[in-house]
Amino acid sequence: MEKYILTGGPGTGKTAVLKGLSKQGFATVPEAARQIILEEQQKERINSGYQGILPQNNLSLFQNLVIGRQLEQEMKIPFSSGNVFLDRSLVDPIAYAEVGNITPSSDLYQLIEEAEYKRMFFLERLPFYEQDEERKEDSGLAQRIHEKLYQVYDRLGFDIVTVPVGKSSEKELNIEERVKFILSETNSEKNREIEKKYRVEHNRVREMLERYSVKYDGTDHEENTLYDFRGILKKAGCVFRIRENNDKHILTLKGPNKSREMTNKTEYNLPIPKNVSKTLQMILPESVSYSKRRENYHPLGDTRCTISLDYLPGLGEYVEIEAGTENQVLLWERRLGLAEYAIKESYPQLVGNGNNPNSR
Repeated sequence: MEKYILTGGPGTGKTAVLKGLSKQGFATVPEAARQIILEEQQKERINSGYQGILPQNNLSLFQNLVIGRQLEQEMKIPFSSGNVFLDRSLVDPIAYAEVGNITPSSDLYQLIEEAEYKRMFFLERLPFYEQDEERKEDSGLAQRIHEKLYQVYDRLGFDIVTVPVGKSSEKELNIEERVKFILSETNSEKNREIEKKYRVEHNRVREMLERYSVKYDGTDHEENTLYDFRGILKKAGCVFRIRENNDKHILTLKGPNKSREMTNKTEYNLPIPKNVSKTLQMILPESVSYSKRRENYHPLGDTRCTISLDYLPGLGEYVEIEAGTENQVLLWERRLGLAEYAIKESYPQLVGNGNNPNSR
């Protein structure tokens, strides 16, 4: 099961797109807030004097109901569902709370991390906007909510894909075009290394990370050794590596790079016993070896993404961003202001070339 979020301000066409995805056979989860508004309005109609738990009456209590319903709906998703599309998520109540000047629930951030959402699709606003019985916000408030939603998802470090409006008339939206675009962005290959490296001081990056919701994952101490057979693997752009990481031994195989802008390779990692590792190291022809200290962080909104602050003796400080998509790598490059520090060389290439940053 992989959970994809559809979000955006009121009136961005989420419900229509969700119906389009459902028609194609995908599992979907409706918007919890709209369900609760309908239920509370119904209670007001049948119970004289009852004041419904609605955003305009008690935003804090309403958002608590939304969070509870969202959790309930997500827990009911079968694990065999494949790709699941959600109309909003546990993140949206944070944005609505901030717009309404109330404090969001303190346990939301932990719940978001545990939810393990795969990706967020941010729907652009439509050229027309209409209020209805459930959508009470005027156009100005809808715009503020729209902007705040992006800010919150960005702050949590989500892999954000903006969904354009597509070809539409004044009152008609091309739903099929948006559905097709979203589905084209859900195709992901397994066993891939997607990452980009930067030569930059760690203190600068730590300062930027403080602006985002990231979690420290610990520090690794690695010994890396690459092996080759008369340069055959290097010429083919492939890697055969044994890594000792905090007393764990890992055999890694990598294929050729598929991207011009960053590393995007097939990668297989196989934990091996220490005695097997030592035996292989004795008999295989060594190509290059290097040590590395790696300080790891991951954003709460994407547990697959790792931002690593690397120190290589003799070479200095580097940063590596590794994620499930090239889009997410580039988003974090922008968030941390790293574009000007990007390098194309791998660590083995830097070591092999004797590339010391202090010599530049």
